[in-house]
Amino acid sequence: MHTDKPESAKRHDDLSDDPMNTTSDDLQSSTDKTESFSSEEPFTPQTAMIMRRMRTPLLILISVYAIAVLGMVLIPGIDDHGNPWNMTFFHAFYLVSYTATTIGFGEIPYALTDAQRMWVLCTIYMTVIAWFYAIGSILALVQDPVYQQTRKRERFKKEVAGMSDFYLVCGLGETGFEIVKALSREHYRAIVIEEDESKLLEHNIHSLAEHVPVLIADAAIPKNLKMAGIADDHCKGVIAATASDEINLKIAISSKLLHPDGMVVCRSDIQSYEENMLSFKTDHVINPYRTFATIFSMLLHSSSMYMIFNWLTGAPDCRLSEIEDPLKLNHGRWILCGYGRFGKTVHQTLQKHQTRTTILEADPAICEQFKEDHAGQADNIITGSGVDETALNNAEIEDAVGIIAGTDDDSNNLSIIMTAMQMNPDIFVVARQNQRHNTELFERSKADLVMQPREITARIIRAQLLNALLIPFLNKASERDTQWTNITITRLIAVAGECKPHVWTTEINQDITPAIMRAMELGRSIKLDCLLTDPAAKASKLDCVALLHERDGEHQLLPDDDIELQAGDKILFCGKHDAKDAMQWIQQVMSSLNYVMSYESEPESFIWRRFFRKKKAGERRNRPR
Repeated sequence: MHTDKPESAKRHDDLSDDPMNTTSDDLQSSTDKTESFSSEEPFTPQTAMIMRRMRTPLLILISVYAIAVLGMVLIPGIDDHGNPWNMTFFHAFYLVSYTATTIGFGEIPYALTDAQRMWVLCTIYMTVIAWFYAIGSILALVQDPVYQQTRKRERFKKEVAGMSDFYLVCGLGETGFEIVKALSREHYRAIVIEEDESKLLEHNIHSLAEHVPVLIADAAIPKNLKMAGIADDHCKGVIAATASDEINLKIAISSKLLHPDGMVVCRSDIQSYEENMLSFKTDHVINPYRTFATIFSMLLHSSSMYMIFNWLTGAPDCRLSEIEDPLKLNHGRWILCGYGRFGKTVHQTLQKHQTRTTILEADPAICEQFKEDHAGQADNIITGSGVDETALNNAEIEDAVGIIAGTDDDSNNLSIIMTAMQMNPDIFVVARQNQRHNTELFERSKADLVMQPREITARIIRAQLLNALLIPFLNKASERDTQWTNITITRLIAVAGECKPHVWTTEINQDITPAIMRAMELGRSIKLDCLLTDPAAKASKLDCVALLHERDGEHQLLPDDDIELQAGDKILFCGKHDAKDAMQWIQQVMSSLNYVMSYESEPESFIWRRFFRKKKAGERRNRPR
């Protein structure tokens, strides 16, 4: 699991510790220490703080009340007949209580003597001072940032303990927020760990459909992950979406140790980190550069396929009219500015499609290394950044059909875009955006395609969590020709209309489709067409289409409606959200399934089912022969 630190990780060179030296044994040891320490604590941190900070004020209050009550008991009084009379402890405590709180019910049960009144005066001043001190201590405790944080954590623990199935999202940046928003929209519960509290203000997480508990803490610490419920059986998966590969690696290791059966999805920008994560069987590792290369390959292969990808993986609340028209690419030579991690990945994609490429790289050492590694392409790389006309002229931009601004500096990328479009207005522009706050600048730059690592990562993780079959569909669909993709686009538009297609997966099993499983036990043949029929009007079809059918690891694109379903089958559907809701009636309610299959409906309850069967048996006996 141990690998060397990558040399190309410029943004990670300032890390003081070597993250690749993190081992599962180290994290397990720290986890064990945390467990042993927490098990020895007799009180919660909040209770311990209250008892420590309020101990002195409470002792003073108790002492003042005890002295005041004792004085009232010992000082003699006179009853209404002029006889000597002493208060009981109950009467004394009653008198001191309403006197100390300035309620003032009077001198009861009898008028006080001067000695008693003198003692009451002393009692008033003693208790008022004691209460001022106690209330001041309470206010100081409540306003203490440590106490407030402790109280939030205790409330967070109670929320986690009361949740059913949920996903644990580590990091509330752009990627994390998009994932949480998608989960909330599908009514999945999510818990978030974020170290920077300002992210809560940046993203309005409280406006989501589902309440999302947030823990302000470092997700790399196993104790915080346990507090967030990572070891809970209700935790369905962990998503490590922080901006640091080091932290994501630690989260992945902790997840596999604390909850081995849970799904783990990680973001990783560096190949060595990705290999480390995969070495201990992390379920999914999303590399935004490699993912964009796959998307760019779709675009080079078919602009229609790129449109399908945008429709199916885009933001849940967008509309088709808001998604750009098919991008038009001309065949010819491309210019690639920047040969770092991103540039190398895109260059491999261009080579795969046999596209001639001219590389502009400002670092002479990288240029020399490229010439050594690609001896036959030594003339394809030029030393220069591409921000000035000279470098672009050397790359013969007038004859290029496309340019990729792929450096790790947004200012340079914007400069490359503006200069290139002035020199060749018809050139196709692909831009790499590194910082989220530069989004408006890249939108105004009029680049044809903008690569945003966090947005791409969010798309793929959304697909992995909500529709695992979507990625296999896109991979297989990428192998089809333009005619097939155009037909698919037409079918999607026909069922979805102006709304963005909703994508969901159905698995034939007892939990999701009990009615279908019951019908199979009765020997009925259930075809895919049954799921596509409207349960309210069987002459009509639901506004959806089956994109992919999976059985025993085999995938079939756009399966026929007459395919017979079997237990364990998985089907990827696409259409309107209402179609998904209607389909659930067919999957779960036997009478709805009988209706779409033209079977006579049988009552659901036990009593009516027995009555129905006896009635049918009587009809068969009375039927003339």
